[in-house]
Amino acid sequence: MTASPTPPGGDFRMFLQKIAIQGFYALGLIEIPGAPPQQGPNLEVARMVLHDLKTLREKTHGNLDPGEEMTLEKYVADLEHALDVAERAARGSGGDEPSAEQG
Repeated sequence: MTASPTPPGGDFRMFLQKIAIQGFYALGLIEIPGAPPQQGPNLEVARMVLHDLKTLREKTHGNLDPGEEMTLEKYVADLEHALDVAERAARGSGGDEPSAEQG
């Protein structure tokens, strides 16, 4: 009997990437094959994803190896920055529309 291939998963950094990608997609910064194109940034979803990453950071504090901790911190910082830029653009345009430089 041959063993079936192991499905992807079990790597904490890949798990973090899967979560972070949702935030970047919500902001319209990346496209996901097969997913509908964004009509503009969804700031609420991006905020929820950022909150989830920060909760993971809090709950895993002291339990991550240096690479996992660095990955988590990088995703939190990148998403915070991207969300800040998108929120400022939305305030500047009077709505949740992407700015010309973002889109």
